[in-house]
Amino acid sequence: MEICEGHNKFHINDAQGNQIAEIVFVPTGENLAIIEHTDVDESLKGQGIDKQLVAKVVEKMRQENYPTVPVCETRI
Repeated sequence: MEICEGHNKFHINDAQGNQIAEIVFVPTGENLAIIEHTDVDESLKGQGIDKQLVAKVVEKMRQENYPTVPVCETRI
């Protein structure tokens, strides 16, 4: 499964192009990034997709020198 990057988000689409997982983050003007939403389809439960999405955000924010603060629970 390929993790794609969008505007302030990463997501995964199924073979038909439907989004089946996403993580949304907001870089703020305070040199801080807030992860505000994570959603993973029930069909992907137990595959660690949520962790992979969080890792992508953390990697991107570290590259841009932003600390990251999660403010929601992951829904799987």
